[in-house]
Amino acid sequence: MPKHYLWAVGEGIKACKPGDLIAGRYLVKRDRLLVDTQPEQLPEMPEEIPSSIAPYLRLFAYQLHVPQVYGLVSSRLSKLSGDIWLLENAPILKVTESLMPELADTWKGAAAMRQLNWLWQIAKVWQPFIAQGVAATLLTPELLRVEGQLVRFLELQPDPKPPSLSQLGKLWQQWIDDAHPAIANFLRQLCQQMVAGQVRHGEQLMGQLDKALAKCGRFYDRTVEIATGTDVGRARAHNEDACYPPDGTVFAGIPGSEACAIVCDGIGGQDGGEVASELAITVLRDKLLQMPLHQANWDPLSLTSKLERAACAANDKIAGRNDTEHRQGRQRMGTTLVMALAHIHELYVAHVGDSRAYWITRTGCYQVTLDDDVACREVRLGYSLYRDALEQVAAGALIQALGITSSNTLHPTVQRFPVDEDCVLLLCSDGLSDKDRVEQCWEEEILPILDGSITVAKARDRLIEIANTRNGHDNVTVALIHCQAHLREESNTLTELSVAPLEVPMELIADSEDMPTDLTESPSLSDTNSEVKTQLVRSPDKGKSIFTLLVKIVFLLGLGGVFAYFFIPPVGRAIDTAGESLFGKRRLTNPINGSGKIVESAPTASKSLEKGTFIEIKSSATGELDPLGDRLNLRVAIGDSPIKGTVPAGSILQVTNKQLTPQGNWLELKVCSIPEIGRSNSPKPKLNKDFSNVSTPAVSPSPAVASSSPSPAVASSSPSPAVASSSPSPTVKPTVGVESAKLQAGEIGWIQEQDAVSQIATNPSPNPNQQGKCAVASDSNPKTN
Repeated sequence: MPKHYLWAVGEGIKACKPGDLIAGRYLVKRDRLLVDTQPEQLPEMPEEIPSSIAPYLRLFAYQLHVPQVYGLVSSRLSKLSGDIWLLENAPILKVTESLMPELADTWKGAAAMRQLNWLWQIAKVWQPFIAQGVAATLLTPELLRVEGQLVRFLELQPDPKPPSLSQLGKLWQQWIDDAHPAIANFLRQLCQQMVAGQVRHGEQLMGQLDKALAKCGRFYDRTVEIATGTDVGRARAHNEDACYPPDGTVFAGIPGSEACAIVCDGIGGQDGGEVASELAITVLRDKLLQMPLHQANWDPLSLTSKLERAACAANDKIAGRNDTEHRQGRQRMGTTLVMALAHIHELYVAHVGDSRAYWITRTGCYQVTLDDDVACREVRLGYSLYRDALEQVAAGALIQALGITSSNTLHPTVQRFPVDEDCVLLLCSDGLSDKDRVEQCWEEEILPILDGSITVAKARDRLIEIANTRNGHDNVTVALIHCQAHLREESNTLTELSVAPLEVPMELIADSEDMPTDLTESPSLSDTNSEVKTQLVRSPDKGKSIFTLLVKIVFLLGLGGVFAYFFIPPVGRAIDTAGESLFGKRRLTNPINGSGKIVESAPTASKSLEKGTFIEIKSSATGELDPLGDRLNLRVAIGDSPIKGTVPAGSILQVTNKQLTPQGNWLELKVCSIPEIGRSNSPKPKLNKDFSNVSTPAVSPSPAVASSSPSPAVASSSPSPAVASSSPSPTVKPTVGVESAKLQAGEIGWIQEQDAVSQIATNPSPNPNQQGKCAVASDSNPKTN
């Protein structure tokens, strides 16, 4: 069995030295670098997850960069001064039993696109790290390690206080002198913008780096080779899997709409699974052919949105078929999805379910998708470590798949990876990935593709054979995408890049279906799409008169304000509230009291909610506190993440954190107390491990709705699973439905400030009973969701 290397954090490891055997199991090789001598045994698991470890779990979706918690060595077991937490997938070189090099040490001499790629990866995780309170990691050079083109973090460092992009810019300035000549000036200008505060969020920083990557990427010659195959396996009578290009195809070409591969694993038996997987392939293929994927139309945000919408369209096609055939509960057919597309200098990967994508380079094999199952959801919600979650009942039950419900509840994950070296992307169904077969065989069966000693077709056949002989319990489908990227000789004299200026203020515009990146071109008016997301940042048109533009804006705002005040009650109340804050509260004559007694109006929502503020949920319809009135929906994390649960009217909450994003302010709220009438009799919601009596609710037909998930998101924070029938037939995969839980006192969630103000009233002096769970730690800021 190969050695399992671990990185140790915690007080207990400080007293250990090389050669020590901790708890009779973990051998210290170097300072904080251990080897598990009994990897076949489950490590010790904690009873509760401490706040210092929770960010590792909630950043599980970023496993390419962030090490994961392997287990615990408690002080009780080790007899040391403190606990030791063990991290796996840390940046450790197994051959030399040492740490991978620091980014700062590898920076000098790296290619221009490689340097930009490293910075882009740091920018990508900036916002998630800020949300989890560990962005200080990105400011600590010794924690920034590299493995080829991949940035790896040694461990997570908690924030003493939230850092800024200005601080990140100052760190990057230290690398300007050793930057590639083609990007040195670009990096200098970008750092100046960051230090000056012009770059205000991670997405804006990624946008600047994206433009530079695109320019550098033009100096590479790129080819793509694809081979696909599917097999019924040794235990099944029929094949529910499907792939594109069709079984046995070998494609060779350049990045574009044809440089795509799809793998689907059907759910629902012979009369359903086969149909669902083929329907998904047909819809996705048609959608891809409709996308004009040429260099002039390169726009990563737009393409990501298109791939999400394509997955939703396939979902609703299958769901509509289910509805037409009156399939309910476990009779509904569905399919998993993993799809890869090579476009310009990037690889895009879309994913739903438990079919997987693996990224293979000369330095390693990396799983880039996260299974949409119960075990992964437990980890991402911070409930348990992954190895512990795998031991739970129905850990592999799916929480989402194409076709089971409307796309209103579907959260496809779309990732993109800049490619600056040769690599292979493997897409496969669980017929191959089960029992870690890919991790066991990639060096012998896939890595030789990069050296040219084996063809993609031969490697595909070998992988299917391994799946049948070593697993054999299921259908197997494989797609191999070999991407080659070679820097042209004339590119040794790369044109020096310059950073695009940032316009302040910046204007958010709707993402049209085919918006060109080059803003000198005009988008086609006949090729727009109404189902869009407001994400793309674009500078205002300088050709227009500023004065005329301002007059139009003022006029439209005024007209909209008058309309909203009279016809949209919540807006009218908000305007009244603003007036009261400027001119004092209105006094209203009580219409019920005939004596004309003057009474104060109802409590008003605060116009600015700061950290530490206590708030009380009110009924937005009347402005009065009512335990049976409205409820506040709190989300798992910042952004378009799933709803974690609801809090009833009359509850007291406290603002524990406040974050600025491009879409506005987000509040982290802690539930202090819940009124008796709205309090649930059940304990803190936990995953339902007994799935025998739970089924997916009947679903009525519904149109396709674009459901975006810009950063990986958990499909539901409250499990309501439905699994395969208890009959011996293995043809139906377990699935679970989606519903929201009632949050309990002490739990935490996120909400956009503009969504909260109309439903809350400030309560500056709640009594001790109302303060509840916030009474002791009212000044703390726990980093939990």
